[in-house]
Amino acid sequence: MKTKKKLSVRALFAITLSVVMLMVTACSSQGASGGNEKDAEGNYKDNLTISVANLTEIKNGNLDNDFHKFWTDKFNVTWDYNYIDWDSWGEKLRLWINSGDLPDVAVWNYVHGDAINSIEQGLFYKFPDDWKERWPNVAAAYNLTGLGDKLEELTGGTYVLPRPIYFENKPADPLTNQIGVIALRKDWAEAVGFELKDAYTTTELNEYAALVKEKDPGKVGNKLVPLSYNAADAMTNMIMPNSVHAMTDSPFYKGEDGQFHWGPADPETLTGLKLMQKAYKDGLLNPEFYTWKNNEGQNNFKVTGTAAVTSLGGLASYRQGLDSDMKKNLGVDSDELVHTAIVVGDDGKYRNMEQANFWSALIFNPDISDEKFERIMDLIDYSATKEGQLLINMGFEGKDWKYDENNELVSLLPEGTVLEDKYPARFEGLYLLGDDFSVVNPAIKKDYRDRAVKLFEEKAKLGTEGKSLAPYDWDVNLYDSKAKSQASFDYQNEYANLILKNGDLEANWKEWVNSKMSLVQPYLDELNDKF
Repeated sequence: MKTKKKLSVRALFAITLSVVMLMVTACSSQGASGGNEKDAEGNYKDNLTISVANLTEIKNGNLDNDFHKFWTDKFNVTWDYNYIDWDSWGEKLRLWINSGDLPDVAVWNYVHGDAINSIEQGLFYKFPDDWKERWPNVAAAYNLTGLGDKLEELTGGTYVLPRPIYFENKPADPLTNQIGVIALRKDWAEAVGFELKDAYTTTELNEYAALVKEKDPGKVGNKLVPLSYNAADAMTNMIMPNSVHAMTDSPFYKGEDGQFHWGPADPETLTGLKLMQKAYKDGLLNPEFYTWKNNEGQNNFKVTGTAAVTSLGGLASYRQGLDSDMKKNLGVDSDELVHTAIVVGDDGKYRNMEQANFWSALIFNPDISDEKFERIMDLIDYSATKEGQLLINMGFEGKDWKYDENNELVSLLPEGTVLEDKYPARFEGLYLLGDDFSVVNPAIKKDYRDRAVKLFEEKAKLGTEGKSLAPYDWDVNLYDSKAKSQASFDYQNEYANLILKNGDLEANWKEWVNSKMSLVQPYLDELNDKF
């Protein structure tokens, strides 16, 4: 039975007072949801245990230093850290995503089709509509990725944070992938009369390796590895310079005829395969190069000192790391022994892929609590500030670095050491990639930084002049279908198997191409029909 009663003045006053108190409480929390309230000093009141998955390996004791303590204290968090091995990265994240066991936040090797499927199935957290206003530093970096805008167009919201490669320190335009830079022993080059240049053809590097094999200027005997490449390195530095669309990242492309093609079937890919096979048969590649994982190729260069050439990559931080490793393992000054250069095709053209400004992404558990999501976002928003970037990349002001009289950054780390030596496993820079700060980081020797920028500029110049850069095609890269999935191959191992196979290489390559066409052609037809 319904009754009609008028509220008394006292009741109305009580309700009004309750509303006012709620408003005051909300304002005093500075917009934070429950669990993220701060005290008078601006410190988070409640400790949150946050699970995070990343590729940084953490060993016992790695978290017990001032760097990690800064983050756990400042954001009042306890880390539940989950290490992901590089080789199992995709598989492990796929399992976690589909089983609902995703940590609170994870670094994910972005796959567009998987992203769309996961979003449609509710397997990723949907960001609040006002997130860009609440975390402006993250938003500013996010907006430079290009992918963020594309995903919002497709999904109507934000579910993924693509990780920007460059934020404020882009080294060249057009931007190219940092791969395709090698390191060679310049003391051995001088000993065998090999010229030092900024760019070498694949054949020139093979000739250098053959000279070193013949003369053994380092006196390392049967331990010598003239070209210390694993399968991925060989693809990057022997096949890609001659056939850019032979690479895993862009095998399908629209040609000048307006039709889509499959790069591995191009004659230029055969050119690269022939160079690779000749290097193998001539004993320039290690007999078991195709079994090597991760840094096994580089280790012959920086640990045992038995390699003439290795694949390095174009970042100044890589060169600094090489210097540090050679000091530790070989007791040598790498400046006296190492020369870096880019690799061009035998026709003299520089080939690479234009780089979209993102690599990998942050994803969040769909059931993450509001307070945990906000705490993580507060943390990565701080990490994207100038103060946060200085801390992540240089350590503490006054202890690890300072400003000099010209207001220039100066590292205070002992000569020959890097920040990782002092504060291992610094995973808290979850969002911005280190590529950006490495361009200006004074903890990295200026010569290395200048050389890295010069080689990026040389890539852009030669690639533009030769019209030989593969443009980043958003339509193709973000398109997904069953046919695309079926036409995906592990190219580095496919190519290694081809050059190892008995018989005529060209005949084997043609047979291999034909064997793949039942999967490739449907996708080509689909691309031609759609685009």
